[in-house]
Amino acid sequence: MIDYINYINGKWLSESDSKISIYDGGFLLGDGLFETIRFDNKNLFCIDKHLDRLNDGLDTIRIKLLQSNTEIKELLNNIIKLNSIKSGLLRLMITRGYLEGPPWKFDGPANIYITIRPFSKQPTDPVEVIFYSENDYPIIRYNPAIKSLNYIGNMLAKKDADIKGAYEPVFYNKDGYITECAIRNIFFIKNNTLLTPNTTLGVLPGVMRSIIIDLAKKLNLNINETYIPYKDIDKMDEAFISSTGIGLLPCLWQGWTSSFSVTNRLQNNLNKIIENNKILHKKL
Repeated sequence: MIDYINYINGKWLSESDSKISIYDGGFLLGDGLFETIRFDNKNLFCIDKHLDRLNDGLDTIRIKLLQSNTEIKELLNNIIKLNSIKSGLLRLMITRGYLEGPPWKFDGPANIYITIRPFSKQPTDPVEVIFYSENDYPIIRYNPAIKSLNYIGNMLAKKDADIKGAYEPVFYNKDGYITECAIRNIFFIKNNTLLTPNTTLGVLPGVMRSIIIDLAKKLNLNINETYIPYKDIDKMDEAFISSTGIGLLPCLWQGWTSSFSVTNRLQNNLNKIIENNKILHKKL
């Protein structure tokens, strides 16, 4: 087993030596945010998009991060250099810090944790998803959406989906609208239109999600960030899920399948971007 080097609040430590204080607000109260950042051939992917989202979230929950974006990038690049993994995922976690006295009176400084791991083996065929009502899980919808450390409901649904042999659960809310997966975003294609749940539903605006939307525009697809009724999913022509780690994967569910012709075209173009480690900006 490889003993990877992690960054634990100012120290570079092997996994076997890594320890987190029980007085950290992230451990005690889930008081913090995280970003999962991919790197390919030792190069960070879309780091500015991740840090923009992180900083917006920190402003929302009023955590003061003393380090600049440049300093955070340096830490991320250093952990890549210190480990033997060529391509994989970094998890950057920011917590409110070590609590002294009542948590509501504590004002930092923030703690920083960075872990590293290789990519998991990715499926080569379309993956199966299963649809779950958010009413059956303790799902938290923040407004505005933030990438909180609290993923209890998501992980419970992920466990249930795994037991049933599904790759990923997809949620629909109390009004019957599709929201997102446990740890990924979902897209549908109908005719020449790319549909994905609107962020007003509390959906996290994924970094890979935004890249795919920009890519779809370049490929002359219509874009509709909208309210997608769960009852209408079988009427869709195609579907796929996305995240920083998997990129884009076509998906299906029991009783429905697809040729995935447009999905495959999107996937091939996205893979080229990932392979070249280039950022596709909104202005194409």
